Amino acid sequence: MSPSDRERLSVMFEAHYDLVWRVLRRSGLTPAAADDGAQQVFMIAGRRLADITPGKERAFLCAAALKVAPRLRSSREEPADAAPEPIAPGTPEDAIELKRRRALLDEVLSEMEHDLRAVLVLTEIEGLTKREVAEALEIPEGTAASRLRRAREDFDARLARRKLKVAP
Repeated sequence: MSPSDRERLSVMFEAHYDLVWRVLRRSGLTPAAADDGAQQVFMIAGRRLADITPGKERAFLCAAALKVAPRLRSSREEPADAAPEPIAPGTPEDAIELKRRRALLDEVLSEMEHDLRAVLVLTEIEGLTKREVAEALEIPEGTAASRLRRAREDFDARLARRKLKVAP
């Protein structure tokens, strides 16, 4: 790998590691598996650096993360001493509420169809545009838009069912 390639990969890593980790985590991986998956994604990026169009690194990395996640999800169990997800500073009550909301998010996302979950995570959680999502998933932009609409409806319905179960 040339020095300029190493530099480009380093810049990609610094700029997008957290994004890759979150996509893996929201794809149903444990924190420990997301760490392993992120390492795999950047190894793939290093091997395919010449194929990554400048300015489209996010889409490439998200696509790679979405391809890596199912393999890791099916082969890993949560270790007893897994590192917890980082929690923003605040009161203990804030930390408890944030942990509860993350668990609910992960639970709802884990039940969704993979194609819908991927579009929802990339747009609503990670802020990618429909065009970036289409590039990452290698689908037409119109398909990304219609999947996003269906994903939002699916997510909202699943969340509403949970709220009905917990209502007094």
